Amino acid sequence: MIEVSMFQLFVIFVIILYIVRRPRIGENEPPLVPYTIPILGHTYNYLFNTKKFIKECKEQYGDCFSIYIFGEVMTILSRDTLTEVFRNPDNFDMISATKETFPLDQLLPYSDDKPEFHARTAREQVSGKLDINIGIVQKYLIKGIENSIGDCNEPKVVYNAWNLINYIIALPIANVLVGEEAASHEDLVKALGDLAFDLGPLLVIPPILFFIHKKLHEFVLTIPFKFGWSPVSRHRDIVVNRLRPVVEKRLKERKELGDNYKPYNDLLDYYMSRPNFDNTKPNNLHFHVDNLFSISFAAINTTSRAAVDALYDMAGRPEVLNELYEEALAFDKECNGSVTLADVQNMVKLDSLVKESLRHAGNIINLSHHMVSKSYTFSNGFTIPEGRKISLYSDDMLKAKENFGDDAEEFKPFRFVNAKSPATKVDRSYIVFGGGRHACPGRFFAINETKLFLHKVILNYKISTKSGKIEDKIFIGPLTSPSQSGLVFENRVKNN
Repeated sequence: MIEVSMFQLFVIFVIILYIVRRPRIGENEPPLVPYTIPILGHTYNYLFNTKKFIKECKEQYGDCFSIYIFGEVMTILSRDTLTEVFRNPDNFDMISATKETFPLDQLLPYSDDKPEFHARTAREQVSGKLDINIGIVQKYLIKGIENSIGDCNEPKVVYNAWNLINYIIALPIANVLVGEEAASHEDLVKALGDLAFDLGPLLVIPPILFFIHKKLHEFVLTIPFKFGWSPVSRHRDIVVNRLRPVVEKRLKERKELGDNYKPYNDLLDYYMSRPNFDNTKPNNLHFHVDNLFSISFAAINTTSRAAVDALYDMAGRPEVLNELYEEALAFDKECNGSVTLADVQNMVKLDSLVKESLRHAGNIINLSHHMVSKSYTFSNGFTIPEGRKISLYSDDMLKAKENFGDDAEEFKPFRFVNAKSPATKVDRSYIVFGGGRHACPGRFFAINETKLFLHKVILNYKISTKSGKIEDKIFIGPLTSPSQSGLVFENRVKNN
């Protein structure tokens, strides 16, 4: 009788895995970068040496090449091939690629799964009403700053500033989404603001189980959901409980006032006006709350990230902060402390800083992968087969010398002051918000709220880094997170 040891079984398993997972590259495909570690391929370098690794691959193999990570071939695109993805969105499916590693459809099971609906809602009901809502945004930014930063007569040091800034940014967004009555509850604002932080770890968990089978990652990730636990459930319960009496009150008003009912200017009232809103049906409110989460998940987290990055970029450069203060002071005197949307848009130096800060966000690879929905041949002759996952080398595009000059790698806060190129403008080189017809529809709200927040902070505080240096971001594989080093806030001395 032959005894097979565990080690022998492991060796056999590894050999089978190697044969099954060996990458196969077809004719006219982008070159596959050679690797020396079987099965793992380029996974280690992709996770722990991303910037250097991807840059060297691009220098040696060109703007379009493939790497082997997590048991599959991924094609990396930059420059011209990257922009072709934005011009031909029907050939590249971002939703399917995202679901493989981040099962948002299971996290928000009640939500409308049509991204077109959420995009239209963000464009028309959020960004499209910013001129109407700018007063609300300003009011609650000031309230949030006063409550969260407050008096700094003695210098106040804040560590991990993203958490603090996230709540401040969430406060006005919550008021725009659900109205002032519902957003008066701190737990609702916190639920909307914390949602992305609680889901964030799921985004960055390496899909190690892809080495065995793609479905295993999703299966293991979603096991807790099958037993009733979800990082979304407690947030949903809070929001549903806070919204239910508000909804019932508004329904009563509609019934009593009829044609004289004056709609509330928030996203909740928009949802209540849709034909599929029926508060008598079980879980109908859950459906609309999950739709609300789909909007807030992106809106709050990305806006607060832009704001905290810009804060660190200013804090490490006192000469820049002084110049921005002069601009802020001029607008404040002209409008007597209450700026309009036009005022915010005309803050050209602040706009330039925000755009340059976004350009230097540091993510090497675009967070959102795409799946090739049908075989596609790029203008350079390379063909990518159906089902292949692609990723966009965004940092390369955002630092291209042909687009931003020989000093493209440098952080120049006022680079765009005279360029007639606001931070909201999408073009082939500035791809922070994507491109083409699927460019982020909420960017107008996000940029203007970020600028208004920074404007109020600059007017009230001197900001510096505790170290006195320009702080670097934290790398997590190909992505970055804001520094957690200390930010120092100190009251400005107001001149009468």
